Amino acid sequence: MHGLEAVVVRLASTVAQTVAKSVLTPKPGAGLVANPVRPLPKPAGPEKLARVLGERIASAYTLVPEHERLAAVAAVQDTFAAAGPVDADRLFAVDLDPGRLAHELQRPVADLAERGRELYGELLRLCCAHLVEQLTAHPTFAARAAVEHTRRTGALLRERTVTGAGEQTALGFEGQYADFVAGTHSRLELFGVTLGGRRRAEWPLDTAYISLAVDDERAHGPHHEALGVPGATRTSVKVEQALAGCTRLVLRGPAGSGKSTLVQWLALNAARQSFGLELASLNRCVPFVLRLRSFNTPEGLPMPEDFLSASGVPLRAPAGWVEDLLASGRALVLVDGVDEVPPRLRNRTEQWLKALITAFPRARYIVTTRPSAVPEDWLAAHGFTAHTLLPMGREDIRAFIRHWHDSVRRECAADAERESLERYEASLNQAVTMRRDLGQLATNPLMCALLCALNHDRRMHLPRARKELYDAALDMLLVRRDTERDITSVEGVALSRDEQTVLLQRLAYWMIRNGQAETAREEAVTMLDEWLATMPQVREQGDASQVFSHLLIRSGLLREPVPGYVDFVH
Repeated sequence: MHGLEAVVVRLASTVAQTVAKSVLTPKPGAGLVANPVRPLPKPAGPEKLARVLGERIASAYTLVPEHERLAAVAAVQDTFAAAGPVDADRLFAVDLDPGRLAHELQRPVADLAERGRELYGELLRLCCAHLVEQLTAHPTFAARAAVEHTRRTGALLRERTVTGAGEQTALGFEGQYADFVAGTHSRLELFGVTLGGRRRAEWPLDTAYISLAVDDERAHGPHHEALGVPGATRTSVKVEQALAGCTRLVLRGPAGSGKSTLVQWLALNAARQSFGLELASLNRCVPFVLRLRSFNTPEGLPMPEDFLSASGVPLRAPAGWVEDLLASGRALVLVDGVDEVPPRLRNRTEQWLKALITAFPRARYIVTTRPSAVPEDWLAAHGFTAHTLLPMGREDIRAFIRHWHDSVRRECAADAERESLERYEASLNQAVTMRRDLGQLATNPLMCALLCALNHDRRMHLPRARKELYDAALDMLLVRRDTERDITSVEGVALSRDEQTVLLQRLAYWMIRNGQAETAREEAVTMLDEWLATMPQVREQGDASQVFSHLLIRSGLLREPVPGYVDFVH
């Protein structure tokens, strides 16, 4: 017997010994008792395997140098010698797959040439196949396999039961949470308006909501086309179209333009799964409404596991429920009111948003803010598309007035009152068409709602003088709107209505005297600095820049149509 044959025989003997060690272990029957009750048969000898291995080497590897073939066979022998006994448990672990067993047993053979490594791999697979064949043919294997099959089946059924129960629990909670969101967001709260002696007026959102238009601006210069400078392209689409086209959106708009109402409408329809065809993809989403004014505390912004408790939801979600929704792309994260975060905390808010996006990139994000609170390209680098809510057009105003009165009609018990509302609606539609001052006020949803309320309360006797209308509007915008929402000192200062009115009057007067429709932000801050010299009670709260930021972001009367320039809304 020459060298290669001897090496092959030794390899076959090693494999046979591996089988023998396993088979001769006292585990008769199913291997459930320590000592056998009958003698175990001996495994097959190594002769057959040696013949199979020799034939394979002779047929496919005759061109491989002798020393490479010897080294490959020796490497396989070493592999089995180091593997130890291969028993039924080890085979069950690889699902009786010889290929997986060979992969588990193989060792590095870097000292072999490429063809030598190929021979090593093939011989190892042949030996593993022989080993599996020998073990599965043993009389005790059938009983052992039956026990393993029963155990695996039972474990799988138990796992499915637990998983199914977990899924059922999550599904049941999702329905409970959806009912809560729908119940809490089904009515539209109009801050600052009192009707019929109530402190706040609430109307069904289904009838009060109207779809608004957004403007997608991409400016190429410091000033926009809106101010007479070319270089910007403007497109107008309904907000639903804008939402359908992106998964990350920054919605910008001045005070009262409908940002928070849109967030409420999105949450309601996502909870009810009632979006139309255009936004049908949102019907699979679970909404999380995060109003940033609730998080202006040292504790900071909520992590996903705190979304519900931080938002005032008195429900306890199953462990990992929110994270699973975020990771799977089924979460609709509605972040409302970046402008309501104090400037010193806005960087913290931005970092929090970026961290959420990085951790859960598949979730959908919608963020609202007044334009002046963040840079124009805020979050653009993170895939956010910016859209700006446009003023309402004539048809939008008519639709808003109709929806507002429909909402009130649903609350009426008496037929006479419903008939009166028909007259109020017709009267207001005529007034905003005929009176330019009313028509200009009505382009803002909040102000249009104020006109509806005033017209209702005063039995169609709206103030004839613009000053009276503005007095009612100022009372709501400068004081009552933020007070009733418990928003104070966002920009570091807390100004009374009279203090805000004085400063805004001076700014408006200066602009009129100088024939300017808008002014540079720096110039406005410089003038405020001069005026604050006569207002020490305001100066104590903050500098001119802080006071200007308060007037710009909180009053609702100033806006920054382009970075660095401000004008009045009307």
